[in-house]
Amino acid sequence: MKTVERTRQQLDPVGSLGSRLLSLSLAWGAFLFGLVMTIRSLDQVSNLMLAVLALFWLAAATLVVTIATSPGRAPFTQSAHLAVQLLALGAIVLSVASQWGTNRFIQDDFGSMSLGLLMLALGPYRPATELAAAGGLSAVFVGFITLMEVPYLDTSAPPVSFVLVGMTPILALSFASASFSGGLVDALERWQRQAQLGVEQRRILLRDGITRSVQRDRVMILSKDVLPFFNGVLERDTVDSGDRGRARDIADAIRALMVAEADRTWLEVVAGDDGVPDERMSRAVVDKAGKASLMVTDQRTALRALIVALTDEPSFVAGSMRITITGTKSRCHGIIVSRFTTSDVDLRAAMAPYLAVLRIVFASVHLEIHHQTLTLRFSYEQR
Repeated sequence: MKTVERTRQQLDPVGSLGSRLLSLSLAWGAFLFGLVMTIRSLDQVSNLMLAVLALFWLAAATLVVTIATSPGRAPFTQSAHLAVQLLALGAIVLSVASQWGTNRFIQDDFGSMSLGLLMLALGPYRPATELAAAGGLSAVFVGFITLMEVPYLDTSAPPVSFVLVGMTPILALSFASASFSGGLVDALERWQRQAQLGVEQRRILLRDGITRSVQRDRVMILSKDVLPFFNGVLERDTVDSGDRGRARDIADAIRALMVAEADRTWLEVVAGDDGVPDERMSRAVVDKAGKASLMVTDQRTALRALIVALTDEPSFVAGSMRITITGTKSRCHGIIVSRFTTSDVDLRAAMAPYLAVLRIVFASVHLEIHHQTLTLRFSYEQR
């Protein structure tokens, strides 16, 4: 299982879907701000090609945010964050180069504010310490570039004031993003600890009830065949060869049933709960080595939620689901195939929240939806 980072996306993947629209608005707002400020200060641009390249780099940073925050590509990685930072800083360098020697005012440069907005957009996706550190380093870099521009500016103010103007938007918005991320993560972890405590208390209360339920199930099995057989023997008061044969058949049947129940993996139990009959179980769930039992609790929970969602989908073709689990000594691989009658686009949208969760708890997840057939491939490490 992956190491879960202290981000909202990884601790609350479904909840983070709701904040994606805000993140995209901030990211594209950063690009639009850069575009508007570049147009407004065209009279200070000495190299138009570099100014256009700066906007392209800023657009590329925005596209990385747009693509990498997609639920289908979760989680947003440190590498994606690094790409956004480098592209945005590259845009700042190109913008400064396009106005080198002709820039009269720092206040109309887009670099600091655009990078700050991008950092704010990444709040739900990266840890607070990483956001704060990246913002601080970027601010120092931008402050140094601003200091180099001071001799060409139309002002007699102290150089430190311009450095602060260049650094402040990045520092303020980066630390705001870090504060948001850290506060939300702390609240989520506190809620999870409380929820886990409640689950543990509930488990203790339910343990005796589950034990009694299992005992009742065993009694029902015995009362179906064993008790009628014993009553018949007692009524006749004799035991013949037929009774001995009947006793062997009953014993073999009960033994086979109990062995089959003991050998069933939790995945087969889930499939049975969701309507797969016993006679189809060997075709619906193929897990000859029992690799499903090697999943951790979070992986089992996420996979069960997906299976329930697939079978509850109105367009699901009954009897079409097939689950295959294989594995090597170090890694297990799973494939889920199902057919539907709805469009591929609608099906992908319906599965987006579940895919976001699966990408957090499994090592790798790949979803294909083609011609109304869903194929989900995932893998996980053996414990």
